[in-house]
Amino acid sequence: MDIKNAIVTELNNMNLSVNIDNIKNLFVLSADSKNGDVSLPCFALAKELKQNPMVISNSLVSEINSKLTNTSLIEKAEAVNGYVNIFTKQTVVAKNVVTEILSNPNGFGKTNLGNGKTYVLDYSSVNLAKYMHIGHLKTTIIGLVISNLLKNLGYKTVSINYVGDYGTPFGKMITAYYRWGSEEEIKARGVDAVQDLYVKFNREVENDATLEVEAREWFKKIENGDKEATRLANWFIELSRGEVERLCNLLGAEFDSWRGERYYSDKMQPVIAELKSKNLLKQSEGAQIVDLEQYGLGAALIQKSDGTSLYLTRDLAAVQDRFEMYGFNNAIYVTDVAQKLHFKQLFKIVELLNKPYAGSLEHVAYGRYSLPTGKISSRLGKQALLADIYNAALNKAKEIMNERGTKVENFEDVANKVAVGAISFEALKYERVKDTVFDLNASLNFDGETSPYMQYTYARLNSVLEKAGEFDYGAVDFSDINLEEGFEIIKQLNKYPFVIVEAFNKLEPCLIVRHLMNLCSEVNRFYNQKRIIENGKVNVNRLAVINATLCVLKNGFEIINIPVIDKM
Repeated sequence: MDIKNAIVTELNNMNLSVNIDNIKNLFVLSADSKNGDVSLPCFALAKELKQNPMVISNSLVSEINSKLTNTSLIEKAEAVNGYVNIFTKQTVVAKNVVTEILSNPNGFGKTNLGNGKTYVLDYSSVNLAKYMHIGHLKTTIIGLVISNLLKNLGYKTVSINYVGDYGTPFGKMITAYYRWGSEEEIKARGVDAVQDLYVKFNREVENDATLEVEAREWFKKIENGDKEATRLANWFIELSRGEVERLCNLLGAEFDSWRGERYYSDKMQPVIAELKSKNLLKQSEGAQIVDLEQYGLGAALIQKSDGTSLYLTRDLAAVQDRFEMYGFNNAIYVTDVAQKLHFKQLFKIVELLNKPYAGSLEHVAYGRYSLPTGKISSRLGKQALLADIYNAALNKAKEIMNERGTKVENFEDVANKVAVGAISFEALKYERVKDTVFDLNASLNFDGETSPYMQYTYARLNSVLEKAGEFDYGAVDFSDINLEEGFEIIKQLNKYPFVIVEAFNKLEPCLIVRHLMNLCSEVNRFYNQKRIIENGKVNVNRLAVINATLCVLKNGFEIINIPVIDKM
């Protein structure tokens, strides 16, 4: 129920001395229930009406209250320090909200805003020469949640893991393999042996610059289709991708396409030719660039002096391919803020090429992760590997559940859901552009503002619902729902669909997380103060509020990748 719009409509129909339609954008939802449900600050009207804001508010309140009827949504209006505070009839609001939720429990908050339009989402984008580490966590979770959010609003989504299966890292891998590796060791140890070789290369290159030259030569051979270089690169890719898929699946992220950089290795010459034909390509010190200085974006490097291509070239080929394949309406790239310039250059070149998808590309940037012990690095060591983080979260979840005396038949499954929820929550709880510290112990606290607290709230409410058994919602007395009887929860429930749309408009998942956390806090306060079942008798009015809350939590959890747990 759009309370603000409903109140504005009702006020407009009253034919007040002030034209409400002209000032409808001034109305705001009240932050504190003591100030009603909707407020109108009269300060902007003071200059126009040449009156003190308090005089205006007093006059409007008097007019409004004199025109209220039994059928009005508005209960009363109050004037406070230049504000018109409007209180709704809680019975009417409660009935509308609870009835709407319970009549379509799985659909509340879902719309057809997207009308089947297609979003392509490029996220996770793991470099297959490396382990999947904590640096990939935000891109994977944020991308997954934005995809869930878009589906919730009626969009079709295509999730792409644009894996790094090309470039000089594979030249480094081959160099390291010939210098220090063996087929037997890689067959025995798999991706661990591959990563160890990559780490060793980056350590040794600091004392031997010829290694870098050798790595570039091997990459050039990969680009030219050399059989041995291709065989080794394919081998390393196959080993690495299997582990990446396993970890992504554990986190709940499934992809429609794993088409990586290498796929475009033979599709870049048409890009270069098109840039030349439109006089966008220039030579600079033997390299090919697009000069974007006039746009404040520097020089965009398209081809190195040795003829090898770059990430930007492949991205130009990839976005063209995706548009031809999916006919997308919008495309989103989820990466950290360090790639901000890269995407500005990409989008500007697309615009200069006058592509039909120019203007429909967006970079969703996020801040860096660090651990309590400091910044993260994977280049020179196995720090903060995602597999280790997941296992640590799983083991910690089991430990805490044992300490709490958790007795459920599906203990392993519940522990896994707690671990995945905690990892997802850590990636989403703050504005995405903020640099954050990943604190595993804090994220698994059942008593703080964490995902285990939210999951436990759901399980707790679900237990009440199971104990209550079947009942008739037609017996609910909505006049019994007021500020003391769950109306604050009703307001939070009613706000949920609007939060979903706001999160979409800003592509900011933390807005949903915060709202669901507030809802959990409010319903726990209610649960601790009011008895739902007492002496075997069910309070149907309170149970209706609990049931509606469960529906909204379930729908919200589905979006933010926090698994629902029925019993804990």
